[in-house]
Amino acid sequence: MKTSAALLLLSVLVNCHGNMNTPAARMSALAPLPDPHGFAGMFAGVSGGALICAGGANFPDKPLSQGGVKAWHDGVYVLDAPGQSWRMAGRLPHVNGYGVSATWRDAVVIAGGGDAGQNFRECHVMRWDGKRLSFFPLPPLPVATANACGALVGDSLIVAGGQETPSSVAALSRCFVMDLGAADRKWREIAWPRGAPGRILAVAAAHDGWFYLFSGADLIRNAGGQAERRYLSDAWRYREDEGWQRLADLPHAVAAAPSPAMPAGRGMLVIAGGVWPEFLASLPQQAPHPGFSRSKIAYDIGADRWVSIDDLGGSASAPPRVTAPLVPWQDRYVVASGEIAPGVRTPTVLTIQFSP
Repeated sequence: MKTSAALLLLSVLVNCHGNMNTPAARMSALAPLPDPHGFAGMFAGVSGGALICAGGANFPDKPLSQGGVKAWHDGVYVLDAPGQSWRMAGRLPHVNGYGVSATWRDAVVIAGGGDAGQNFRECHVMRWDGKRLSFFPLPPLPVATANACGALVGDSLIVAGGQETPSSVAALSRCFVMDLGAADRKWREIAWPRGAPGRILAVAAAHDGWFYLFSGADLIRNAGGQAERRYLSDAWRYREDEGWQRLADLPHAVAAAPSPAMPAGRGMLVIAGGVWPEFLASLPQQAPHPGFSRSKIAYDIGADRWVSIDDLGGSASAPPRVTAPLVPWQDRYVVASGEIAPGVRTPTVLTIQFSP
């Protein structure tokens, strides 16, 4: 066999092997949130064994396309078990959305976020005991940030990027970490990856002691002084003893995809949906928006490469969405509410389960 033919065969075998390792998954839905519109930018996590979703924003009076005004919310909803209905558990300290949240020791950590007028530094631990909702303050972030991403690595919450004010024309290129298990909790800043742009709406992940930072969008001031998005397809990971490492670029940007990414299969991190320039350019200009992408890609950690995985489908009852939190709960991943078209939210709650 000639060398070129042998190399081609080896390439095919390697690619097939990678595809065989991609995780099989199925999608279903939980009961919808008790709101006719749903919310983008909610906080989500698990406390008292229940799934908790809180805050976010929507257009309650009329759609964005008809001049609707965006409203922020403070409601906290609880789902005790699959097959049951959501109920109102209480309220956040004030309206808030588009911050970072994570489950930590049977509580939900909330960091940053914002409303129509300002972004926030404040952070809380939110706990549900089955009857009562309680909040415990954490040290505030060094800077206000919304549209950041974050994940819990052990007891350490890492928050990366975002924007300092709702009108910012530059994305933050800053990253902060807090050891939630420490007696003296405090934020400390870690260096931003060298050469990487700041970003909003990135996807985070945590795996084997590493913090991952995928994609998102930088903000660039245009000639009129407004912020424009420049979509990114770079990928990075960080660990205290290793610093930042540059990873293989994504095949395309996945800005605003549900975050964090889902660990699955044999060392895979799966990202569902998101937006990128080519996808946005493919949308019809006059017809109603067809909805966001059903694309699913997975980062193969061991091979440092990206692969496509089977479409998880979708339906009118569980359409793909962006600007939604993703949280592991029981034997599934939950994507709570979110945005299914520009300015259009959904009260539906999507679940994804991977085969072992």
